[in-house]
Parts: sequence; C-alpha cells; structure tokens
Amino acid sequence: MEELGGAEGEDMPVEVKGYVADFDENQLVTRSWTPASPYQLYGESDKSIGIAFTQNDAELLKGHFFKSSGKWRTNIKDGDIKALQTYYLYGYVPHLSGMGFEITDRSDSNAGYSDGAKITLNNVPAIMPSDLCVTIGAKHGSNAETPAGLRAGDFAYVGGSTTTENYVFLLFEHLYASLRVKMRIHGDYNALRTIKLKSLRLKTQAGETTSNTKTNIDIDLKATDGSNPSESPIQSIAYTPAGETISEAPTFWSSTAGEQLTTDYTEHSAHFMPLNITTFVLTSVYDVYDKQGNLLRKDCMVTNTMQLSDLLTGQETTRRGSRYTIKMTIKPTYLYMLSEPDLNSPTVTVE
Repeated sequence: MEELGGAEGEDMPVEVKGYVADFDENQLVTRSWTPASPYQLYGESDKSIGIAFTQNDAELLKGHFFKSSGKWRTNIKDGDIKALQTYYLYGYVPHLSGMGFEITDRSDSNAGYSDGAKITLNNVPAIMPSDLCVTIGAKHGSNAETPAGLRAGDFAYVGGSTTTENYVFLLFEHLYASLRVKMRIHGDYNALRTIKLKSLRLKTQAGETTSNTKTNIDIDLKATDGSNPSESPIQSIAYTPAGETISEAPTFWSSTAGEQLTTDYTEHSAHFMPLNITTFVLTSVYDVYDKQGNLLRKDCMVTNTMQLSDLLTGQETTRRGSRYTIKMTIKPTYLYMLSEPDLNSPTVTVE
C-alpha cells in the first residue's frame, strides 16, 4: 500500500475497492472467494466501513472508512499508521454508530492476526435496509489496478513511500439474508385508481417467535494461503439474540411523497438476520388516488404473512447469503364487480 497522505491528525485519504460475493439465488451452489477481475471502486458512498488495522503483538487501531469531499477517508490518524509496515484489515459494512465492534486474534493460534481474527458485532438490528457484510483486507493493493496474485487469504495493508493515495482492496461476505419485494399494480385496477407506495415494513419469525430487535454476531475468520480460492475464511458464525421482541415491524423503505406504482414491477430489498427464519410478515402502506389526482384514502395498510416453505420448495428456514424474491400485485377484490370499498381498499396478492 502506498504512503499515507495528509498531515498528522487529518483524515487519511484512501481509495476503496471491493468485491462482494453474489447472493445465492436459492440455488445449492458454493460461492467462490476468487476476487473479481479487476476489483471495482466501492461505490456505496453513503455506507461507511467499520475497520480495524491490526498487527501481531501491537495495539489494534479501530475506526472507519467514510466518503468526504469526493474521497474515501479514514478517521484513524495518519501518524498512528506506520509506513512500510504490514497491517491486517478486518471489519464490517455498513458502519453504524449504535453497533458495537470488538476484535481479537484467534485464541487457538500463536500467529496473531496474521492467522485470522475473531469479530463480535453487538446490538445488530434484526432488520436493515442495508446489506450487512464482514470485511476482510486483501494483500498486494499497491496501485489502482488489480495486481497479479491478489488472494483472499492475504489480508494485508502495506505502507509505501511514493504517493499520497492509498488503495485498499477488501473482500465482503454476507452476514444476512435478503428479501427482495417486487410490487406492481394490476392493469384493470390501474385504469381506475393510482397507488402511491409510502412504506414497507418487515417482521421475521422463527416458527411462532418474532425475531428480536438486537442480536450479537460472533464471527471466526481464519486466513487461507490462497491455494484454494473458493475456501471461505469464515470458520463459524454464531447469532445470539440480545434484545426485546419487537412489537411493530421495522420500516426498511419509505417515501414521504409516495412512489407511484405502475403495471411494471418496482423492487425494494430488506436484509434480515437469517436465524432459523421460517416466516415473513410484510406490511405495505400506500395512498389511493383517483385518476384526476384526488386523494381518496390515506395510509391504507395491508399485511401479508408468508411461509418460506410456501415460497420455495424444499427450504424450511432461511440461509445466510441467500436472497428470496417475491412478486406482489395490488388488485381490487373483484375485477368485474367493482364497488367503492373495493376501489379504495385493494388487496395485495403474492404471486
């Protein structure tokens, strides 16, 4: 990694590149840890990255990468990171102020952080609008191009001495599962009324038990030598509920003005803790207008309770790193005998 830029105490400019493993679209396949070629600039500028710079037998440096003035920066002071030394990067994305981040080296190893790390994320929400990933640094990030020999198991950040830019290569791996909701309005109903979607809320259940608001996640990462690029560094993940049971479904998407639905699908995604989840409880809130633009009914609400086993044959509970897609159509109760209540309170049907 090239020399650290900026005066001591200033935010250190970096260039963040990342590779996120694809979601398993409910196919029984193993995702490869082989990095994409070339790495792409990490474009999620509104999602800061919690990070720890670690060295064996040295105090770890915890902070985060964030976007400011068109550049990625880290709030770790320039002078705290030693040039021409190797650091091992471990962390998570997105960085959240209310989430605890603890890290130690692997207790069953004498090799320190070079052999891996154990990460604990505390007070993690059960439902999030963002995809929660564990983040692992990759070695050989010496310039803007993907260097030959980049491997998932190297996890290193190296100081240099030539320029003021720092290229940070990261690997991301999913800690959550994802629910993708595709919604549209039925053509017969669209000819009579306009629907503006205002919010989507999601509760998940493990059997009859509603998932908790907060969970602690323990992740054991072990460095690999890169000889098997499909070998995931994740050795184990444990999810431990730590919060009270939620009474109202968390909102994962909202629009004050409302998003007008059409006969084509519009999609939004929620990300959730995949802890033995069997049931999705989705609540949609929307306004109903006539075709002259007059508001007929405000904040209509409909709740759909869906069993995973009904959506996907042969899968009873959700899995980490999997995405589940449902298609939903808003339609009147009766297509050919429309009454005013039907017009104002359409049903939402899962296809």
